[in-house]
Amino acid sequence: MSGTVTIRPRVVRHVSIDSEQPYAAFRAAYETAVPAFDRLEAVGVVRSGAGWSGITALSDATAGNGLVNVFTFDPSPLMKLNGSTRQGVTYLAANIIRAERGFRVDPACFLYIPLRIMIAETGQGTGQISFDLPADLMAAFGYPDLDDVGAGANKTLAGLLKHLGVPVPAELHGTATDTEISAGPSHEQAVPSPARGTR
Repeated sequence: MSGTVTIRPRVVRHVSIDSEQPYAAFRAAYETAVPAFDRLEAVGVVRSGAGWSGITALSDATAGNGLVNVFTFDPSPLMKLNGSTRQGVTYLAANIIRAERGFRVDPACFLYIPLRIMIAETGQGTGQISFDLPADLMAAFGYPDLDDVGAGANKTLAGLLKHLGVPVPAELHGTATDTEISAGPSHEQAVPSPARGTR
């Protein structure tokens, strides 16, 4: 048996932001901003014969902040059985209309689509949101068109963070190729918090 194996080493920047809001309240705000994907509604649109324009209309109506949640994994109740007191939820969030551009270039890019987003409870009881930069993830495939898809996903996340009232890292406004990225120790970056009550 023979085959082609490709190994592409790269650096992926990980973003973690403390909302400084109570965990439950921040999680609720996130779930309102990124509503659950209604699979049955999508199936209904497909069966109606409305085609891609019907799916686009559905996405426009549901992804108010650019994303819908296609899957939720909450291990907290199970972990509590063994004494873990904090909570954490993983979400898979996507915009299938925008993601289609990436699928057309290379379906393998859906390894990283939907985006994996985590909201965890800190030791102080606040909600912390974390994710890997989409532009870095898409850069692994080596296609300029996928770089554009990653940059677009960065921009979507920046808008979501602004809506949630948390700091927006400057890296979300660029792409993986804007500056040379070298492997090194992790660091913390201070980002000014937006004024309370603004969106």
